[in-house]
Parts: sequence; C-alpha cells; structure tokens
Amino acid sequence: MAVDVLIKSGGLFKKNINIKDIIFDDMRYGIMDDNYRLVENEIGKYTVVFYKEHLCRGYEVSVIDNTINLRMTLPTSDIDIDFFYDYIKRIMKRLKVKKFVRNDIVETIENIDLFKEEDKALSLDTLQIMLDDINSGKYREMYLFGVMNPIVVTNLELVDINNDLKKFGEFMHNKQKLDIYYAKAGIYKRNDGSLFGVYVLTENVKSVFPYEPGEFILNDDIVMDDWNISFVVDSKILGVISYSDFLREVKKDINYDSKHFIIELDSKKIEKLINKYKKDL
Repeated sequence: MAVDVLIKSGGLFKKNINIKDIIFDDMRYGIMDDNYRLVENEIGKYTVVFYKEHLCRGYEVSVIDNTINLRMTLPTSDIDIDFFYDYIKRIMKRLKVKKFVRNDIVETIENIDLFKEEDKALSLDTLQIMLDDINSGKYREMYLFGVMNPIVVTNLELVDINNDLKKFGEFMHNKQKLDIYYAKAGIYKRNDGSLFGVYVLTENVKSVFPYEPGEFILNDDIVMDDWNISFVVDSKILGVISYSDFLREVKKDINYDSKHFIIELDSKKIEKLINKYKKDL
C-alpha cells in the first residue's frame, strides 16, 4: 500500500529538474541494490530519500518530464508521514507551484494536515492487517523494506509495537541505526554451468547474515548448487568454506530479526574455520 504524489514544475522553474534540486540539508538519499540495501549518495531511475534523523521507510522519488513523482509506502511511522508532507510543501515552494496530485486527485497544501491523519490511520490499519495475517497462518513473517536494509517482522514484533506508529518508527530506526554490514551473496557460474553463491565476512566487522542463504532469489528458474562464505583478513581473501559449515560452527545467539543473526569474527576464529573447512570453488 502506498501514497503517490505528483508535483509538476511551474513555468518559473526554467531549468530541467534534477533530483538533487529537491534534496535538502536534513535529508539523505541513495538507490537500492538487488538485496534492497541502500547504496548511499547515488541517483537512479528510482531514488530513495529520507529524513536523516529518522531511519524508517523513506520515500521513492523520480523525475519524469519535469514532473516529480513521490511514493510513500505504508505502513510507516508518524515521523515519516509528517516529514513526507512537509517535504511536499518545500518542493512546491522551491518550484513555485500551488497544487499537487495525490492518488490521482488534484490537491492543495491547505488539506495536508488532513492527509497526514488519513495516512496515519491507514498505517495503523495496515499494521493490524499484517498481524492478523500472521496470526491466521497466512504468513509466517513479513519483510519490511527500510531505508537502509530489509527487516523481518513476526507477530512478536507486531504485538510489541501494539499498533503504535511511534513504536513502529522506533523499532525501524533502532534496527537500521546499528553500525553493521548487511551481507549479500554474489552468484557465480562454473565452467560446467552450475551456479554457486558466495557471502563475504570481513574480520572484525559486525555483520548480518541469514540463517538460510539465498533469500532474495526471486527467479524460480535459478537453481543454486551450493552456498559458500569467503573470509577477508588484512584486506585479502583468506579462503572459502561452505555456508552450511559456517552456520554449524559459529554462534548465532544475537538475532537481528527472525531470519538473520549478527556476528563478528576476529582473524584467529576465521583462520580456525578455514583450516578446518577450506574448499575450492
């Protein structure tokens, strides 16, 4: 569920609009990679922008034919919603326009406070629907795509959030503000045509890894033969072991969410794993 807004530049804004023209000092931006992780300070066909003091879900922005397209995905926090409409006001002021289109209806800024309340109510409804769907067995968990990386929620997190947008925002922000590396796998092909995946763990870097590899392979035609993890020590690849051996040997007692754990290994622990399980790809 999302709120879509279009803002067309007025005649007074002579030059073509660049996304950087509408990124303000209190904002950050970037694009999402194929694992839905933020690549900061890059502009793409669809760019993510967000309030730098609140790491929740942010907004997608693109510019087509000098029209700014904004999308805010729901549910989101009260802070994200308030900032979204304040952002619209600032864009309109910069472009010197009086109207915008919200969900295909032409609107003016006089109704913005009403829209904030509508979107907050819809976010609350959506959180309740998510909880109901999980409790009914329709889903085991759900992915929420944040401004930094995905976060998995179960009924435990949703019950704790208790249909409170402030708590939801705190939950999303606290997860994403952590100084961690959210690992992704590269997919490679051998000479015989078999496919293998490789995650990377660097010494003394706190990292997030999945309990089950390959979570974002959406193409059913891709069949992976094996998953592996390589280790970087002193900026060099020290060796590779199978992902199953990695999972069996390391402690996974710090959860990031229900599908991921946080781990940090020093060079001694890495060397021990490589000496025991090193393999060729």
